[in-house]
Amino acid sequence: MPDRLALVTGATGFVASHLVPALATQGWEVRACGRRPRPASMPARADYRSVDLVDDPDLGELVEGVTHVFHLAGASSSRSSEAEMHRDNVRATERLFGALLAAGTVERALAMSSTSVYGEEVQLPSPVPEDVEPRPSRGYGKAKWEAEQAVWSAGAAGLPVTVVRPVSVHGPGAVKLLASVILDVAIERFIGLDRLAVHRVPVEQRLVHIDDLVRACLHLIDHPDAVGRPFNVVSGVYPTSHEVAEILAARLGMTVALDDDPDCGPDYDQRKQTRSAMLDRGMAGHILLSGERFRFLRKGNRNNRLSLDALESTGFRIGHADPRQAILADVEWYLQQRWILAPAGQRDAVRPPAE
Repeated sequence: MPDRLALVTGATGFVASHLVPALATQGWEVRACGRRPRPASMPARADYRSVDLVDDPDLGELVEGVTHVFHLAGASSSRSSEAEMHRDNVRATERLFGALLAAGTVERALAMSSTSVYGEEVQLPSPVPEDVEPRPSRGYGKAKWEAEQAVWSAGAAGLPVTVVRPVSVHGPGAVKLLASVILDVAIERFIGLDRLAVHRVPVEQRLVHIDDLVRACLHLIDHPDAVGRPFNVVSGVYPTSHEVAEILAARLGMTVALDDDPDCGPDYDQRKQTRSAMLDRGMAGHILLSGERFRFLRKGNRNNRLSLDALESTGFRIGHADPRQAILADVEWYLQQRWILAPAGQRDAVRPPAE
């Protein structure tokens, strides 16, 4: 292990905040890079470098001596324009993998893509296997698919590459997607509502816990059958929007009320004002407030179900396959960290996060 130097890009992001400590715990030498200042939570032994993969003229020093790569850097659709997504996903990947090829020391390189490459407009086989022709339909999926082409091109040139395609990732420290839904429910409970309005038409959800994604990355970076292949990473369980809402509502002392109006519930201005009041009460402001209430729960996808056959063929098994337990553990973590506030009457009885 001392001779293995892992480069982790996107080191200030959510996935890296779990992957870097896991690598350090396993004894890897870690070099991490990002465009923002070094995260306070990053293990002291990790070598952190402030690098822009697109603008820095020479990436040779960054990749010098690197044996393994976890390329996590990229821009998501939550915070970025299409131009930014192209820059930070496509151009960054092209430059990094060009530098890795030139370095000549890399034994394995794993790139983080997304199941958004499959698209939502064209019906694909269900569950979607990795060898289907992707049909990305939105800017983020198109950028991720184009970034994959840079990875596969480097693979054709001799770099041992693997691509991971996770679905929506949740868990401690997440600030968007399911986290934003949890914030929405906490906001409505803070207002004093005891009924959680949810659109009557259920939407099937797909999630993967951060622990499973990190374990999959660590598993695949060494697996001999992972070279040259993409892998879906998903829990394999698909709760509906109703089921997710019921889990959250019950934990925060509410009941779900089905509504014919897809835009039911408090509007953005009321949610924003309530969030401000919660911040005044000591809530941390890390979770993103989405413009559209329950935006994540409302996103239907005809290609929602994904095959896990490729990942399981390598001997990997998902650990967080109970959505209720996993989602409740998220809520407890957010309560403990005051990323959301507990309802009145529960503020002195917050349970510790599940192990």
